[in-house]
Amino acid sequence: IMKILFIGNSYTFFNDMPAMLEALALENGNEIIQHSVTKGGRHLYENLQDGDAYGEKIKELITQNNYDVLILQEQSFFAIVDFDKFVYGVKALKELVKAKRTILYSTWGRKTGSPKLEELGLTSEKMTEKLTKAYISASSITNSEISPVGTAFLKIARAMPETDLYKPDLSHPSYIGSAVGAICHYRAIFGKMPTVTDSLDLGETERKTLLSIISEVFDEK
Repeated sequence: IMKILFIGNSYTFFNDMPAMLEALALENGNEIIQHSVTKGGRHLYENLQDGDAYGEKIKELITQNNYDVLILQEQSFFAIVDFDKFVYGVKALKELVKAKRTILYSTWGRKTGSPKLEELGLTSEKMTEKLTKAYISASSITNSEISPVGTAFLKIARAMPETDLYKPDLSHPSYIGSAVGAICHYRAIFGKMPTVTDSLDLGETERKTLLSIISEVFDEK
């Protein structure tokens, strides 16, 4: 049984995406146990501060489990506003958890219309591109892998404009957005696309298109 630890925030826990991944793995013949340490708006480095309750939870979990995979997700835009602190968080958590593999969950730009885009002076696409570059750089510096969820969001939004990957807040993932995350993580972990996706509540055409686009994203990576 493979053990996976997620550390992140609401982009991880919305729609219980780790449970989606667990169900997806199981129906494809891969048993996993997943644990999550998440809090809304959380930065990775905050888990490393003295006496932090979430940091203590991580320490407790690693005394009880040897993790095969650590999946790290930074606060929405933090990777592009304080890259050094982002890298510090990745590096320190990787050293703390000592999983066999560390995968960075590369996220997406806010949806067009979000006030945060105006504040950052970016379009949705530009924000995704900047985040992707930051995650790729961090993966190179820390010798980690990448789950390119943000890039998948970008390509799906272009190819399937009628599919809404976001909640109405223009930031968090909709159910479909979280399903895209789960499929990307599956592909990143197991090195191949899932052949069965019945556990995901998706229409047939939608399912085929999503799988095809995500597969392309990984092939281009």
